Amino acid sequence: MYRNPANAVSSVGLAGGLLLAICGCATVKQSDTARTGVEQLLISSAVDRALDQVDLSPLRGSKVFVDPQYLDCVDKSYVFISLNQRLLATGATLAAKAEESDVVLQVGSGGVGTDRHDLFVGITEIPLPPPSPIAIPQFSLFDRSRANGTAKLCVIAFNAKTRAPIINSGVLLARSDYKMWKLLGAGSYETGSIQQDLATADRVSDSKAIASRSAAPSPPAFSR
Repeated sequence: MYRNPANAVSSVGLAGGLLLAICGCATVKQSDTARTGVEQLLISSAVDRALDQVDLSPLRGSKVFVDPQYLDCVDKSYVFISLNQRLLATGATLAAKAEESDVVLQVGSGGVGTDRHDLFVGITEIPLPPPSPIAIPQFSLFDRSRANGTAKLCVIAFNAKTRAPIINSGVLLARSDYKMWKLLGAGSYETGSIQQDLATADRVSDSKAIASRSAAPSPPAFSR
């Protein structure tokens, strides 16, 4: 069978061009707010995991003043409210001033933030030569987005009058993670601690909704 050499060369050239274009890198951030929900969940979940390591039971029944001066990090308001929630759950009382407290508690940050790595394998968008405004669209074979949240905190507590130590947490280091995979545009597959937390929250929410419907009184029956 006769093959046109020019066609063979053209086919090889096209295949070579596709192979050169098949490796690319793309980062896509989609959010309706200044920060994505996943980013905020990564940080708050890492903070929760770090504070879960602190035993606050020695402060039960005490008036505790949480000193804000040593904490300087992103989402520090959540660090404080999460810490206050744990103190209240322990049985402590929150004091508005150090002089009104039995215990002064201080929290500091060694690092609170996120990092992200995106991988894209496929054919990147190829603009056609001018004056054509058309471009060959991007074709993705495989996408992977991986993000981590990290929180490094330190919590200490001491007697407000004698300054005797009560709690010294040492280094509290925790991470959260989120991964999303896409293969040949067949939808996304999400894994990681954030996805597990969301799945647990959905199950709890569904259970409460079922219990609420079961406990609701039946409407009165009206006879005709």
